Amino acid sequence: MIKRKEKAMEGQRSFFQDPANRQWWIHQLLSLRENPQNFESLAFRLYDFQRKHCPPYKTLMETISNRISSWKEIPAIPQELFKKETIFCYTVEQAAGYYLTSGTTSGIQGRHYFLDPLIYKAMSLQGANEAAIPINTACLHFLTESPHENPHSSLSAMFSFWAETNPFPSHFWIQNKTFCIDPFLQKLSLDISAGRKVGICGTAFSFVLLMEKHPISLSLPQGSFILETGGMKGKYKEIDKKEFYQKLSSYFGITLDHIFSEYGMTELSSQAYSKGTNGTFLVPPWAKVLVIDPRTEKECQVGQKGLVRWIDLANVDSVLCIQTLDIAIKTQEGFYLIGRSNHAPPRGCSLSIEEMAFFENTHR
Repeated sequence: MIKRKEKAMEGQRSFFQDPANRQWWIHQLLSLRENPQNFESLAFRLYDFQRKHCPPYKTLMETISNRISSWKEIPAIPQELFKKETIFCYTVEQAAGYYLTSGTTSGIQGRHYFLDPLIYKAMSLQGANEAAIPINTACLHFLTESPHENPHSSLSAMFSFWAETNPFPSHFWIQNKTFCIDPFLQKLSLDISAGRKVGICGTAFSFVLLMEKHPISLSLPQGSFILETGGMKGKYKEIDKKEFYQKLSSYFGITLDHIFSEYGMTELSSQAYSKGTNGTFLVPPWAKVLVIDPRTEKECQVGQKGLVRWIDLANVDSVLCIQTLDIAIKTQEGFYLIGRSNHAPPRGCSLSIEEMAFFENTHR
């Protein structure tokens, strides 16, 4: 009887190891745009798998009731647990790779393992399409490292997926921990002179650094866009988002509705996006965000402030439900991100950018 049960458990574990089944899962997630009612059944299926095969999640499940009636009741693990435990449904030896979280003031980094990057790639591409970011109509300039220079950066990986499908040239402008501003501006000037649409994607502080080091404004061709990520909070300086976007709009000569913000994290496989100064983040159909009151563990009402909790169906190999220490206000359509809790260390892409040596060694 025990052997039969173990065999059944192993059969379930192998389901998501089969490349054909992983492609099937991608298809299921992509079909949620037309069939949103299937979200809950897929969430329960993934939850059932992970609570049996991800050891830290399994341990957590043993301490709480398994009786849940809605995807909103799926238990979350703290985001910070990725720094302390291996959150993975298989052995580390089976992983094709991992992404590292950016370091906090403690210097401790978490790891997000994956069997293969195909699901993350598919969702990164479709997620941008869902947010109407024109990644396939412009020459892309990434103010980040390439995956070759930083193979454990989920942001670099996502941008490289965009570059792979883009029919126009793409460039990464942080090399050897240095933001190569002059070569970037030279190439950008050629694109502008030729009237080519461009998309400039980077962390908030990479744009701040660019505008400080090269204060002469530019004028991007019509149809160009800006995408910033990483948030406003860190050790270098803090920036008001509306003021920051006004500066980006003036500096690059584009309207506010062509400036996008991306909110994601290494521990996830999906992203949320907002456009302009409105600041309301929306998630793709295969992900949900709950704004949770930390005092009651209940979902906040529209207009209330709480902590962001993600349910990400693309997080197949780790856990689908993650509780963050990011603060947001629940809106009618999504959520408005405020920042990191004062009780949590600063983190995120912009923090790692600030710590890079190019602040002292910028090429001019």
